[in-house]
Amino acid sequence: MDFFDQEARAQKQTKWLLGLFVFSVVIVLGVNYLVLASLIQPFLNLPQKEFPSDVVDAFLVRVVNQIGDTIVHPFSYVQILWHPFLGCWILLATLLSVSAGCIYKHRELSEGGAAVAESLGGRWIETNTSDAREKQLCNVVEEMAIASGMPLPDIYLLDNERGINSFAAGHTRDDVAIGITRGALLILSRDELQGIIAHEFSHVLNGDTRLNMRLMTLVHGFVWPTIIARRLLYSATESAGDESIFDQAGNNMNVLFIPPAFLLWLIGAPGLILSRVIKSAICREREWLADAEAVQFTRNPAGIEGGLKKIGGLLKQGRLDTANAETASHLYFANCTFDPWLLPFTSTHPSLTSRIFAIDPAFDGKYEHIMSLSRPEVERAAELDRQYLENVRRAKENAKVREEYE
Repeated sequence: MDFFDQEARAQKQTKWLLGLFVFSVVIVLGVNYLVLASLIQPFLNLPQKEFPSDVVDAFLVRVVNQIGDTIVHPFSYVQILWHPFLGCWILLATLLSVSAGCIYKHRELSEGGAAVAESLGGRWIETNTSDAREKQLCNVVEEMAIASGMPLPDIYLLDNERGINSFAAGHTRDDVAIGITRGALLILSRDELQGIIAHEFSHVLNGDTRLNMRLMTLVHGFVWPTIIARRLLYSATESAGDESIFDQAGNNMNVLFIPPAFLLWLIGAPGLILSRVIKSAICREREWLADAEAVQFTRNPAGIEGGLKKIGGLLKQGRLDTANAETASHLYFANCTFDPWLLPFTSTHPSLTSRIFAIDPAFDGKYEHIMSLSRPEVERAAELDRQYLENVRRAKENAKVREEYE
């Protein structure tokens, strides 16, 4: 891979793609008018009838005629649908909705990466934690910080997320937070964990986290209705014990909230699709570069390759249960929602197979299904410390080589 060519190309396309966000607002306004006007139009100027049944009949006739006009004369229907008074109110409501969502998210994210991690259900991990796995994670993050010449970021664990995923968020290098799911902490080996963390540090060094925070603000203005819809439909996910990592049962659906949730989803669907298209284009360019630089950082292609293969082998893959996952989908190491096979161009990440093949051209595209944890013995404290000190030494050497090369 040519790291520097990819970086230059990603930066050039970023400016063009950000301009598309402005264009997408116009599209959302238009589509929302068509959707809402189609729902409201049959209720306008209903004839005054003596019996309620007559009003209902008149309403149903309008709906049937409206559907027929849409099928037979779709372009004429748009002209028929236009109502200046209704249009002004719908356009104003849509603009206020998008603006309110953006302002709310901007204020929430003003505290930096920690605010993102906490909104996604993250728990801050102290560097002197007594848990062996958490200590290993802290050691890996510190090694990557030394190798990249960055201050040590805050580290968060998403305790209730059973998929394998991670993210980096922050406005500057000083307020960055690194987050990782519980599934990744339990399933990945140390080398695989190191490869994924190196990928996240690459995003920080290339300024991707700053851009991603801005995208989160814009995206939230589009997708907040679908987030609320998900919260109405599903209860919070709680998981306990190592074995629950392989439990694929979904949350219980709240049937009573289906109508309002469907209405919110319908309103938010146009913005959701458009925001995914823009995020996908930005993410795909930058994910290739981050994968390549992760190999460069660790000098161990097997690490990030193994992590990608384990995501492919886990039934849940990188999917998250939190309702806020959609807003932050472009931050993650892998897809955090269901693979959009009907609209592949809306996927926020390249396919796992293509990412692995870029690292290892000999990959055959087969994933070993993960059914249980290997449950290795917890490392002795002395061995853990020895490995940590050795990796710190190597990280400092890599940082020195990087400085000399630059």
